[in-house]
Amino acid sequence: MEGRHRLFGWLAALAFGACYVTVLLGGNVMASGSGLACPSWPTCFGRQVIPPLTGAAGVESMHRVGALVLSVLVLALTFGAILWERRRPALLKLSLASGVTVVVQAVLGAIVVETGLAGGVVLLHFAVATILFLLLLVLALVANLRFLPRRWTTWALEAGKDAPIDPYAPAASGSRSPGPLPQPGEG
Repeated sequence: MEGRHRLFGWLAALAFGACYVTVLLGGNVMASGSGLACPSWPTCFGRQVIPPLTGAAGVESMHRVGALVLSVLVLALTFGAILWERRRPALLKLSLASGVTVVVQAVLGAIVVETGLAGGVVLLHFAVATILFLLLLVLALVANLRFLPRRWTTWALEAGKDAPIDPYAPAASGSRSPGPLPQPGEG
């Protein structure tokens, strides 16, 4: 069973890495103005399965390839969670949420193309990408927590030990907190 947990942790880390790369590629699409270089979806030019990998169409195509790889990894992660991580409900829930989110993201990607880069749809596409990035980051950390070096987890626990839950509550004795935050309207 330990091998399956480790495999799941690797899948989570790979999915997170693929999400990071896909977000960077999407930013490159926006920055280069390549958003409609592939005017149809899911293929680039109608029935052409392999698009040109140069110019603006190449930029857009690489984003789509990244999204495809990300989708496959997230769906594998979701199925892996269903098969191997039922006893760890946090991982199962995060995986299921990631699976749903990646499907929503793919549909939004198609809508972005079909609406000719409508501003609201593009922003929603970016917002959902950010949510997916966060889900996969937390999932990768939680799935690999037991494999992280002890000094990292000890450091994280120590760093959060004196943090007040309520920023207006008095700080614990001996902490480095500057005290209560000023109320709105106070100088």
